[in-house]
Amino acid sequence: MARILAAAFLGVAVVAGSVVFVATRDQHPGSSANALGSTSSSAVVPTTVAPGTVRGFGVPEADVFGRRVDIPQDPAGTIVAQHPELQKKPTDPDWLTATPAGLCQRQSGGSSVCSPGGWQKVHGAVVPVSTSDGPTRIEAGVAAGYAHTPQGAALAAAYTVYEVAARPGDRILRSLRVLLTAADQQQFDTAAAEGRLPDQLDEFSTRWMLALDGFRVDQYSDDYAVVSLAARALDDGQQPTWSAATVPMVWHNGDWLLRGTGQQLPTRTIHDLAGWTTW
Repeated sequence: MARILAAAFLGVAVVAGSVVFVATRDQHPGSSANALGSTSSSAVVPTTVAPGTVRGFGVPEADVFGRRVDIPQDPAGTIVAQHPELQKKPTDPDWLTATPAGLCQRQSGGSSVCSPGGWQKVHGAVVPVSTSDGPTRIEAGVAAGYAHTPQGAALAAAYTVYEVAARPGDRILRSLRVLLTAADQQQFDTAAAEGRLPDQLDEFSTRWMLALDGFRVDQYSDDYAVVSLAARALDDGQQPTWSAATVPMVWHNGDWLLRGTGQQLPTRTIHDLAGWTTW
């Protein structure tokens, strides 16, 4: 499976981290990504309706870890009500480590309760939608309008890595969410011209793009952030395992974009989320 995914993403070095997430989780082919056994997906919206304008959700699902996943009526996702007053400020002690509002809340005993609409399945990948740090709009079918905060950078990184992986040949998505180097752009154009980048992966390929367990802001300034993302793998009976990728983000034209470097995203395997922000 890893070889198949690598071929699908050939020439798209900027999303290599998401390939690792998917390949790691796919080591358990006998498991279902949906604990309820459902194979439902986003409702089909007539093409005459602008993406991002249909509100509401279908029946929620549970992923293999029991976490809530909402299915938006609009394939592009649904923006939830925003409360910018909940955003953290640079003077707050948890400026770099706070969880965006509206996702999941940790309960006593270690369990989590996830808010409706906080984790949405968009084009097969489960992405975060907060009530504090964005996204605030859908633009041409792509989430946009992330807050100029560490949390906004983390949310944008999570959305972008997964969505570019799920839609490797989508030019609009790439142009709105990724700032490519000349080398990245050339690789993408070549791969797209040769038909090696599908606009949308099938459900079999995206089924392990589950909610990310946590993030860590490794660097942050007004125009640049380095965010690490952690995706959980099924336990092997020995110790918990996560795949982690390091994602460079830049503040460009009023939003956080993934910054292509011409190289693969640095990835690693970890066994502990100490020092990470869980969401």
